[in-house]
Amino acid sequence: MASLAAGVALAISSCSGSADSSITPDSSGKVNLDYENSLIVFPVDAYRISARDRYQILLAREVIMTTCMKKFGFIDDPNAAYPKAENRNFGVWNVDRVRQHGFRLIGEDAQANQKHDEAGAWGDARYMCLASEKSKIDEITPSDDLMNGGAAAEIALKSLGMASETDAWKNAKGDWDKCISAAGLTPGRDAANAKWSSQQSFDLQARTDQQKPSKSDTAEGVRIATIEAECNQEVRLTQTLGDIQASYQLPLIQQNEAVLTELKKKSQNYVDAAEKLLKETQ
Repeated sequence: MASLAAGVALAISSCSGSADSSITPDSSGKVNLDYENSLIVFPVDAYRISARDRYQILLAREVIMTTCMKKFGFIDDPNAAYPKAENRNFGVWNVDRVRQHGFRLIGEDAQANQKHDEAGAWGDARYMCLASEKSKIDEITPSDDLMNGGAAAEIALKSLGMASETDAWKNAKGDWDKCISAAGLTPGRDAANAKWSSQQSFDLQARTDQQKPSKSDTAEGVRIATIEAECNQEVRLTQTLGDIQASYQLPLIQQNEAVLTELKKKSQNYVDAAEKLLKETQ
């Protein structure tokens, strides 16, 4: 573990400070848009626990827990514990999904409906299952550093910072702003919190009861999300920005390949264990 920690420190060091000028983007860097699963696959994702991997690990943990909870009379659905993984790095972009769900994630409603008294019998049973199933859970649970991406996450963040300073990035964002404006929406005024959304969607989500949204708010969310996603597709926002970021990831990956290879090896052990458990139990 010490060697990985040292490697991460080196990667962070090499990806910070004045190193920007030494990075030449590689135009062969591209993202893969997995439209079916609404995931953006970056080059650096090959070395870390991806959004999909994280979901599988969490699901495997819940399978272990719900199996144990049956002994106490609680029949929970492990698939309802977490919303379906989805990447929205540059706003919503999956038109088919938002036409059905608006801004809500698949499974978010099921999660909200699965309510339990954590201070009562369910909570007591959950606590006992966490203790009795600890060894099984530990086998598929990475450390926080691995779960959060380690050196790969640092590269993702660094490449995002460099990519966002390019003219091509700003032009693509400007094209999307123009598209949603033509459709009657206003680009988000708060760059920190509404950069990849319209002001209307930001305001709607701020005032909506996320646990029990009204029918009118749900319909309005679908309408706004559809406009945003259609514009994202029309100007190829997610593809364009993802490719720009990927072009900066490739040289950073090359600089830190040894660290990333070790990270991948350690992370993959947990991913494989979770996948194996799911295949055996579902």
